[in-house]
Amino acid sequence: MKKLSQNPWQSIAALLPMLALAVPTFGQTAAQTAPATEEAVKLPEFTVSTSAADPYRPADVLSVNRIAGSVLDSPFSVNVVSRELMNDLGANSTYEVNRYFAGLSSGRGAGVGGIMDRQNFRGFESFSKTLDNFSQFDFPGTSGYQANIDPAFIERQELVMGPDSILSPTGTPGGSVNVITKSPLFTQGTDFTGVVGNYDANKWTLDTTGPLGQHFAYRAIFNYQDAKTYIPGAVRQQNVALEATYKFTEASKLTVKYFGEDWGQRGEIANANDWGEQIYQANTVGGAVLSKNMEPGFGYRSWNGSATWSRRIDRINTLEAEFTTSLWDKVSARFAGQALTDNFLQDSSYPSTNPSDIWDPASGIVTGVNPGITNLTSVPVVDQYTHGYWRGFQLQNDYAANFHPGPVSIQPVVGWAVEQGHQLYSITAQDNNTAHPGDAPNVNLLANNGEQLVGSTAHAPMSDYTAGESNSPAMGTLKQEYATTRAGFYDDRVFLTGGVSRTTVNVDNYKSTTFVASPKPGGVIVPTGPYSLVKLISKKDNFLGGLLAKPTENTSVYYTYSSNAGVTASPTNTPLWQTGKQHEFGFKSEFFDQRLSINADHFQIVQYNLATPNPLHNTDASQPPTLLGNAVSKGYELNVIGGVTKNLSIIGSYTAMKYRDLFGRRVRNVPDHLANLLVNYHFNDGALKGASVFAGVVHVGNVAGETVTGSTPLGVPEQPGFYVDGWTVINAGAGYGWSRYRINLNVDNVANSKFLWQPASRQSVPGYPGITVKATFSVHI
Repeated sequence: MKKLSQNPWQSIAALLPMLALAVPTFGQTAAQTAPATEEAVKLPEFTVSTSAADPYRPADVLSVNRIAGSVLDSPFSVNVVSRELMNDLGANSTYEVNRYFAGLSSGRGAGVGGIMDRQNFRGFESFSKTLDNFSQFDFPGTSGYQANIDPAFIERQELVMGPDSILSPTGTPGGSVNVITKSPLFTQGTDFTGVVGNYDANKWTLDTTGPLGQHFAYRAIFNYQDAKTYIPGAVRQQNVALEATYKFTEASKLTVKYFGEDWGQRGEIANANDWGEQIYQANTVGGAVLSKNMEPGFGYRSWNGSATWSRRIDRINTLEAEFTTSLWDKVSARFAGQALTDNFLQDSSYPSTNPSDIWDPASGIVTGVNPGITNLTSVPVVDQYTHGYWRGFQLQNDYAANFHPGPVSIQPVVGWAVEQGHQLYSITAQDNNTAHPGDAPNVNLLANNGEQLVGSTAHAPMSDYTAGESNSPAMGTLKQEYATTRAGFYDDRVFLTGGVSRTTVNVDNYKSTTFVASPKPGGVIVPTGPYSLVKLISKKDNFLGGLLAKPTENTSVYYTYSSNAGVTASPTNTPLWQTGKQHEFGFKSEFFDQRLSINADHFQIVQYNLATPNPLHNTDASQPPTLLGNAVSKGYELNVIGGVTKNLSIIGSYTAMKYRDLFGRRVRNVPDHLANLLVNYHFNDGALKGASVFAGVVHVGNVAGETVTGSTPLGVPEQPGFYVDGWTVINAGAGYGWSRYRINLNVDNVANSKFLWQPASRQSVPGYPGITVKATFSVHI
């Protein structure tokens, strides 16, 4: 072999003849050029194709580099949520299933009555997701649309822990979820499903798919739900998916999908992060743990001062197309695009009082509370109206190949993506009794179950609402170019992975303080200008690198470094990249023909450039008022997933982590410990063939009730004033399928336990839903 030159370009030139020997020549297939004793190289795929060895344990993953690959060979902690698992649990939201995996906990406003499919990944709250590899951020905003995705659309979920440099370069550093939607099948089938129960039920779904000729397949999904929720109110949605696939050849196909969601919430459930109880009593200070009994005036199932006409509505239209093909039998190629519109409206009324902490200036410990509420029979409320409209599109292009120069395997993947978003407007306006007496009468929390009486709280005219300053409209373009390569050595017993992703943003934010209000109740408020422009232009490189070794065929150990970054405006309105960087060490194993996996990992994540008040500014005015600080999360995870036997499937997980801010403080709603277990026994033969039973336990450790960022006048960092105790909930269910029929019974919170969870602040701490029973009936035609 020639000695490589010190000049990198000469080194590459020297390698070209060797690569030319390894790669088939144009006009010939890989099978034609491979030696007779070798198996032809299989190209990587942009779709997940393998079946699960166990219903709960798919062995492949798509979300690491946008192409399908083995979970065991991926140098990341990644878990796959199967369709079978979602069916068994009767999932109405992604969190109901994902909570059984390590590192996942509820965000603020999680679950069926929540928003944004919100979840915490390794302590970092996620405000969006990816859908079929497309980001669902309403860019240039910093969060996604409010609507939860309908589980009826989902084929599987892939939970990638830590920064995802390729798939989610601007997402949360804790991790991301990639939702893979159902696709048309070339096998005829129609499923009708109905759900009845006391809460989160009354849901009806029709899912039909099949071929139309040799090359064409279709799929249509129709869904309707009008469900009573545990927190007073209802979830109402009507959704549709229309899909088509045209297969030109076995290697080339085009798939087009349309998803339409008309999603909404009514009543108190529509006031996420302003629902539940307010923490206003003097005994909730000094780091006290809240009682499971709510404070006077509030209750688990009371209206807690909300108006019955409160509503949150999000209408989502998504159109996506994906074309995959093979170029010269050597390179897999993917061309994809997505267009999306988001029309959001929240129109609600709830108590306007906002209890706040009083800190000891010398210690930063909370010694008192400004209660806000002084008379439970006459609590001030506020009517709030928010309306926004966003539209945007994305284009993606990816290429992947396999090369085998001698004993080495090389799998390069390169691609680019462009996303353009336009926030036409996003307005928040308020009306209260002080500005317009009689518009929003005070509420009596001790009467009528804390409900604002409809007769006295009719919606005020929109002309009475006062709008504040809004960053509206806004528009921006995000571009990404990436390249990653995985090289295998020693018969693919050792893998080296490296990659880089460059993200470029160009954002125009327009501020306006002039608005036009429609007098029609529920009408639209829009900005009219004049506008001031804040422009952000910047670029950022993210990197990943990993080493994975397989001591045996069914075990692997790995180390990975990965990073990502999201852009925001600094205090001086200059671009500020909030970078997340992670080091992860892990062990993976597979047993019983890939049915069962046991994985463990240790992670250390740092998110940089978070704006934090400077404690020195309180004692020295010459010091800057704001610091750029870091948040740190580090810990250990264990996952046991799959089939212990051919009848018994389990998901067991344990997480021990510490998520802390710059001053070592805990952040609201982030536990230090998680432990979960789900056991399902399915009968594959005998008199009970087709039956299954399961039991699940979810445990979440105690959490801070509020996020505190300030310091006392003496420059001492303030501490959280209260905490929410850890909790454990038990779930159970059973199912039976025969012929074309299946019935499932799911019971969440079997013991009807009462406890508080997902606190947002002193303004909002809700109770966990009581016992929830749902029966699901399905027929396959």
